[in-house]
Amino acid sequence: MKMNNAFTLFAFLLLAANIYAQERQIIQGCCKDENDKAIENVSVYVHDSLLVSITDAQGRFTYGHAKEGEKLRFAHMVFEQAYYTIKEKDINGKNLTVKMRTKSHELLEVQVTAHAPHIAYDNPVMTVIDYTLRDDGIYLIAYRRRYSTLLHLSFDMDTLHEMKISSRYKYITKDAFGDIYAINDYQASLVGFMELENEKKLLMNFYHSMSRKEFYDKFAAIVAASDSVFVTGQRHFFNTGLGYYRYHYGRDEEPKLLHYIEDDEAAGSIRWHNGHYEVQPEFIEPVYAPIYAIDNKFYIFAYIDNETVVFDAAGNELERHPLTFHEYRNWNGKMEPDRRWKRKMLVDAARKEFYTFFVTDGVYTLKRIDLETGTATSVMDLSGYPFAENMRIHDGTLYFLYPTGFNHRKALYRVRIE
Repeated sequence: MKMNNAFTLFAFLLLAANIYAQERQIIQGCCKDENDKAIENVSVYVHDSLLVSITDAQGRFTYGHAKEGEKLRFAHMVFEQAYYTIKEKDINGKNLTVKMRTKSHELLEVQVTAHAPHIAYDNPVMTVIDYTLRDDGIYLIAYRRRYSTLLHLSFDMDTLHEMKISSRYKYITKDAFGDIYAINDYQASLVGFMELENEKKLLMNFYHSMSRKEFYDKFAAIVAASDSVFVTGQRHFFNTGLGYYRYHYGRDEEPKLLHYIEDDEAAGSIRWHNGHYEVQPEFIEPVYAPIYAIDNKFYIFAYIDNETVVFDAAGNELERHPLTFHEYRNWNGKMEPDRRWKRKMLVDAARKEFYTFFVTDGVYTLKRIDLETGTATSVMDLSGYPFAENMRIHDGTLYFLYPTGFNHRKALYRVRIE
């Protein structure tokens, strides 16, 4: 009798394993254009209308319940639709490449309205490389043949300061404390000014430099700061956990945990076996829970926990709000992540507003998040600008970089948000 029970148990486990294997028939692939360049934000459909994946910045997509003979449709507003029928060799493989051809009209016509995007800064002999925003204006690196220029512009696009710099500088960033750094492949240079007693800024220059490695070792982990504490972020257990830790200025003490977020489902799929962890990192998305510091408050958007947690300047919890816009209710009543959501947020510190993006067939839709309810409302789409880069928001205006159409140059665009 015991043997029969054991055999029955073994058969049941074998059947369960087979069912699980069938459910986890995965295909992975990459979408590329005619020049073998990866295409981001391609929507992948099965049965022509069921959205199953959206390609990332490397053009990669994953479909977790693939079946031989199913037909996939690939859609993007700039490229002709492509189709592919899944073959047996594609199951649990990683070598599938889908080629897409550019449409004859590469950009759709943009409807001209009072709030249509327009060029904010453009120089016919320069291309904008990178920019960042601060309360005192726009900091921008523009390249001109043999050298680059660092510009400090007002939000009315007046040139306040200008400095000739090496063409090696490709990036400009603002750290958690509000300082501006220009960065190249070797070093990071602090942008500063001589200031008069009336706080008027003179003579923009690099006032301190350090190696690029030292800069990232020193500042990359610092994600937010207030007048009392600064916060670092640390990932745990194969990116399935994310902890934020607070440090008090001037105190010689151990950091204290501010908040911890864990993806229980992903962590549960990692098992210890034969002396090592069995894990497939490509199937684990790092916990996405951005933190922002505005007016001496910290806001943590814990999407896995479906809540926004607010802390005061010292790191004491103040309140919690629901967070729901990133999910939808499936036909069976279960809440699932919305694949159109880009897992990306923008913050307008001047107005204390938070925004996010949804993408459908390559079209970006900007949505404003209601902090109290956790919902999001569409405010505009960028249907005529499918490859807009470096999007940022300040005081109700969206800024981004986009090609001007001449000599492969890029200009800074802006548009008022409704």
